[in-house]
Amino acid sequence: MSDQVTIRAIVGTDPQLSVTSKGVSVLKFRVATHERKRDQESGQWVDGPTNWYSISAFRGLAENTMESLVQGDHVMIFGKLQIREFERADGTKGNSADIEAYSIGHDLRFGISSFTRVRTDMAEVDRKVHQEGSTESDASWPKGTDQAA
Repeated sequence: MSDQVTIRAIVGTDPQLSVTSKGVSVLKFRVATHERKRDQESGQWVDGPTNWYSISAFRGLAENTMESLVQGDHVMIFGKLQIREFERADGTKGNSADIEAYSIGHDLRFGISSFTRVRTDMAEVDRKVHQEGSTESDASWPKGTDQAA
């Protein structure tokens, strides 16, 4: 059994990309989450306990994420959560929270991001940057209205 989750986190380790013997791209990195709340007595903001998650992504998501994220980035991750039990070298047992990512993106609450669409047409890759004032993206929105169609 697995659960689908969405978390808001900070990239805690540099993403590491590898390729399997069958040519599948695999990306692994760790993220940290914590709750920040105001202490009732002091009125100061304090950090709650930190949860660590191991993130894995595959194929195109792995490659795109490797080009997009660095340690310290604020991200949103949607994926499949698995709690795994393991044994340490000293014989003690521990648990890890692993997420197989289905979707990863920057948390725009903390900054701005630009999007480069990657299109694969057999062996050819066409990268298109979406920027302000792009004529192609302007055509998809009605002019002179405040709402999308």
